[in-house]
Amino acid sequence: MSGTDTALLSAGEQLALLQSGAIRAEGLLDLMLARLDRLNPRFNAVVAFDLERARSEAQRVDAARARGEALPPLAGLPITIKECYEAEGMPACCGFPFLADHRPAEDADAVAALRRAGAIIYGKTNLPQGASDWQSFNPVYGLTRNPWDEGRSPGGSSGGSAASVALGLTAFELGSDIGGSIRIPAHFCGVYGHKPSYGLVPMRGHIPPMPGALYQPELGVGGPLARSAADLALVLPLLAGRGLAPARRERLADFRVGLWLGEGSDFVLDDGVRAALEAHAEALTKAGARIERVALPVDAASAHETYMRTLFAIVGASAPGEADAFAACIPDDPTGIAEQMSRYMRCTLPEWFELQDRREHLYRDWARYFTEYDVLLTAPVPVVAFPHMAEGQGVHSEQLARRITVNGKPVPYLDFTWQGLATVAKLPATVMPTGRFHDGLPVGMQVIGPWMEDLTAIRFAELAGEAAGGYVPPPVALA
Repeated sequence: MSGTDTALLSAGEQLALLQSGAIRAEGLLDLMLARLDRLNPRFNAVVAFDLERARSEAQRVDAARARGEALPPLAGLPITIKECYEAEGMPACCGFPFLADHRPAEDADAVAALRRAGAIIYGKTNLPQGASDWQSFNPVYGLTRNPWDEGRSPGGSSGGSAASVALGLTAFELGSDIGGSIRIPAHFCGVYGHKPSYGLVPMRGHIPPMPGALYQPELGVGGPLARSAADLALVLPLLAGRGLAPARRERLADFRVGLWLGEGSDFVLDDGVRAALEAHAEALTKAGARIERVALPVDAASAHETYMRTLFAIVGASAPGEADAFAACIPDDPTGIAEQMSRYMRCTLPEWFELQDRREHLYRDWARYFTEYDVLLTAPVPVVAFPHMAEGQGVHSEQLARRITVNGKPVPYLDFTWQGLATVAKLPATVMPTGRFHDGLPVGMQVIGPWMEDLTAIRFAELAGEAAGGYVPPPVALA
């Protein structure tokens, strides 16, 4: 087996090699670092390092394994994590120049959980400033490129995370998601990514909020990215702050599956993405899956409005100047988005209570759906990876002028919709690669599951990948 083959194995397969003695932890780390030297200058996925500690930990694992000692479940796996997670002694600035010298004295809770499980953190991956863009560039670390096309975005905000996984620079990754920040990069880079149920994974030590904050913002979650769904199921219980319910089903044919691709709504979807998702669903049906076209269990427009109002109330609370920046754009904005954002970011307490009530209705509507079905399949976002648009610093008001192209027509950049369906309702959602492509770029499927039944969504993604296509390495990763 070549080094390239080993680097592109799943985390579970790499663990098996470590446990059998076929490779040592230090050897696996060296393999990753050799790939890093070859690929990272081109893609800029990994931007901060802790190599001395990583090597020391790998040597310690090898010595303990040689003595026959019992080791934790991830012992010896070299990994990278998203830069905005605090890790002892490593930079954690979230792309903000004013935090460039911030080196925390302790790990974020999720990072500490991975260390206890034996993972060896050798590096941190790039993201947009403030973790608030669907691209990954910032004034501290620069631009990260998509492994499938260097002229395109790897997604954001966990764009460096997804690129690192796709390129075989890490066994798996730790990302975060409030606006699709795990799922969009997974879709753009052709890997697996899981947005957990809200509240499942402790978020203390994630930036934002600013260093030292103890509260967990609404909507925001942390979760894994990997080259297999089995790896998501391996890592998530180690991150979770509570026990996980088992998957509802174990066989593909036993899952009750709904498919919704925007019917009856204003949600746009590129025809090429739609064709790939329909072909994937058809292949799953031929493999024995029971998939039905369904109506969305909530009103799409109302759910999206509730999501956007909630999200930008959170943003406005921590960045009040952004509301003024949007307000200044209103006269020149034909979309009306600037006025909406300015208003959403000035959310009052009575309006916040109203949003919480609206979300309670969404929870109940989704709960009823999940009495009849186990998962819902949807698009992650309307398009495959789009070309870099590196205007400004990436703050929301500077994204207002950007457009993405859907079926040949310009659509406002801030009008992405699909990722909010699960987020606003606290639901887990797994994005899985379908093995299908549009314009030479990977297409992912979003699998939404019941609240706190994360393993149900992950297990379906695992079975679907086995039956109809999953992770495909980008050609540059095989060279």
